[in-house]
Amino acid sequence: MGLAASLVAAAPSRDGPALTALTWIAPGHERATLLEQPATCLDPAAPGDEVRIGQALFNAPSLLGGQASRASISCASCHSNGRRNPGFFLAGISGEPGTADVSSSFFSLTRADGRFDPKPIPDLALPGKVSRDPTSHALENFLRGLIVEEFSGGEPSAGQLHALASYVRAVRACPSPTELRTLASDLALLRTGIVGGELLLDRGDTKGAQILIKAARFRLGLIDERMIGPKAKGIHSALLDASRQLALVPLQRGQLADWLARFERTVAPQLARNERQSLYEPITLDRWLAARR
Repeated sequence: MGLAASLVAAAPSRDGPALTALTWIAPGHERATLLEQPATCLDPAAPGDEVRIGQALFNAPSLLGGQASRASISCASCHSNGRRNPGFFLAGISGEPGTADVSSSFFSLTRADGRFDPKPIPDLALPGKVSRDPTSHALENFLRGLIVEEFSGGEPSAGQLHALASYVRAVRACPSPTELRTLASDLALLRTGIVGGELLLDRGDTKGAQILIKAARFRLGLIDERMIGPKAKGIHSALLDASRQLALVPLQRGQLADWLARFERTVAPQLARNERQSLYEPITLDRWLAARR
């Protein structure tokens, strides 16, 4: 969702989801989705740069392409923090919350089987049907099939697949089942995307960097939607300007880092000062949700 659309979405409405993050969430799961997320611990022995790039791609809707990208759905929409999103729900795709029909023609005709058979979304911290052995490349091949065949996405580079597989292999369960979803956690994903984009540019993967720039602008939109209150107008303007500047960043080494430094110096402090009045604050969110009922 773009920043301009976000400004409209930030106003309470009784006519449907007003936040992009609620587009694919079952009724009754709104509060939990906006305030909590599955806790995940990453394997400390995993290669840091690869995991960072993979996590950023995992949160990038444009990686999947097709209808998923148009609906702002990324890998993380179903597998929040690499785990399982129990509130995920799309009519015609899901049965119970937390399920999805991955062979639906909505996403791709390649694997469409004409049957409605939603399955529980798997937790990637648990062993699955695909080998995680890095020497077999089975996970990379599986991920490539998901992107290209299941979701009609573009052909990912070998480096992108390696990074995605590195992130999936690194996902671990935590002692605590959930953690708070805060402004800080959204800003952390924004930084991960920008740093991941810089790393891909260093490797000559311009296409991958562009995917992560789009993902970072999408993250700015999600943050923007949560900003309400008396000072929100100025914050909306600052976020819109930051998003426009990001779209114009030259795809050269160091340019994304420079954008991030400016953002941290100018916009991030504004966001932090408004967090208590935003929809990241539980009391404010409860009032906002009540107004929409």
